[in-house]
Amino acid sequence: MPWALPDSDDALLRLAKGYPYAAPAGSYLYRDGDTAALSGALDPALTEGRVPVIAHGSNRAPEQIHRKFGHLSGPDSQIPVTRAWLDDHDVVYSAHMTRYGSISATLHEAPGTKVQVYVTWLTEAQVERMHETEIGAGNYGYGRVGGLTLAVEQGPALDAAYVYLSVHGCLADPEKADAPLALSAVPAEQRVHRPLDQEAALSVLHAAHHPDDTLDAMILANIKNPPQRRLLVQALQRSAVPWSVPGFELIAR
Repeated sequence: MPWALPDSDDALLRLAKGYPYAAPAGSYLYRDGDTAALSGALDPALTEGRVPVIAHGSNRAPEQIHRKFGHLSGPDSQIPVTRAWLDDHDVVYSAHMTRYGSISATLHEAPGTKVQVYVTWLTEAQVERMHETEIGAGNYGYGRVGGLTLAVEQGPALDAAYVYLSVHGCLADPEKADAPLALSAVPAEQRVHRPLDQEAALSVLHAAHHPDDTLDAMILANIKNPPQRRLLVQALQRSAVPWSVPGFELIAR
């Protein structure tokens, strides 16, 4: 099951505009709704037998992890999250609006760019739960990507990992239609795609598809009216930039 949305309009707007939410300035351990910083060399026992899944959007943030895994307790809830830098990719906006009114993220190749991501180390049971929240909504495909240069701050570099990629493609930059828009909230070096924050990205949709409404009214209408949101996503797909992540092999969708 997906996680529950808040009841009030103000809370919905904060949720929509807050994506991808704050991530700690370093690696951390999530357990029982709390986080603890991980410093120094990572204890191999923390990640042994776990699946390394790249978190490029909200899944790097403790508050989103808690929304998805807050029903678990004790060892079942424990997730090591290691900060990392990924070469030749960027984190860009997906060509869709989520059920909570945000424009979410996906990876896209960007030669020369180095982008900050996190690696969530999940048990098989936790992967199944993550599938419910990502694949279950029909917006992402899950797979393995090889040939990576992924420098994990607290441990050995990875040349392969798992990731969720948007099935909708990348949101097109209205100033350069063949290019995606990057998430300014995600740090990157030598970025080639234009970065915007969430509210500015939502304003792109507002100007192109709902100019007669206020921005807040557009967000709330698309949250509360799923058929309207599906029409918006279909419109975004018509101008989407096809995503490109070399070495990606789809496993589940």
